[in-house]
Amino acid sequence: MLLKSIILRKTDEFEAAIQDWSDSNEIKHEIFDGSQELYELADAIVLFHEDYNISKENASIKDLFSNNGKFSHSIDVNGTLMASVSSFVFWLENHKPKSVLIIGDDKLITNKKFSTYLERLSERIK
Repeated sequence: MLLKSIILRKTDEFEAAIQDWSDSNEIKHEIFDGSQELYELADAIVLFHEDYNISKENASIKDLFSNNGKFSHSIDVNGTLMASVSSFVFWLENHKPKSVLIIGDDKLITNKKFSTYLERLSERIK
């Protein structure tokens, strides 16, 4: 399994969708409890977005990881599906993170391409 552990920052709609997806793929996940800094808890960060519309909050979290020498990856759910999935799989294979913080805005779950992306990713990470 290329994706071993997922860290979620909170329990909003986006995180609930990722949690359901990780459960269906038997990927361990945990909710950030504040006992450590986020960048100490996760090896890398993955940011889901639509057409590079990224909230200030998510951009600052991604910057926090980058400024602390952590790997980051961005996924545009409106991008070319197979290229985007392949890029992420390649990133996972190269960086081999043990735990990944996954962030994104709640509005992503209404985008059909988001669920399609997760379905295709499931096929490739096992």
